[in-house]
Amino acid sequence: MPALETALLERVGARIIRILISAFAGYLAIRVVDGFFAQLAAVVVFAVALTAPWELVNHLRGSDSDDRE
Repeated sequence: MPALETALLERVGARIIRILISAFAGYLAIRVVDGFFAQLAAVVVFAVALTAPWELVNHLRGSDSDDRE
């Protein structure tokens, strides 16, 4: 049972980090760019740029942060 709880906490932690990255990318887009479609594009660019290091660290560490089973 403790292994299941640890796995659940890791999944919740990864989900929280993704939500925070998405929110920060949205904030940056609003502050940096004018125009709705430009802001949408900026959110995508910022989200990819902020998520790439997180995923790289997870990959190098050997853990899988995806929710796939």
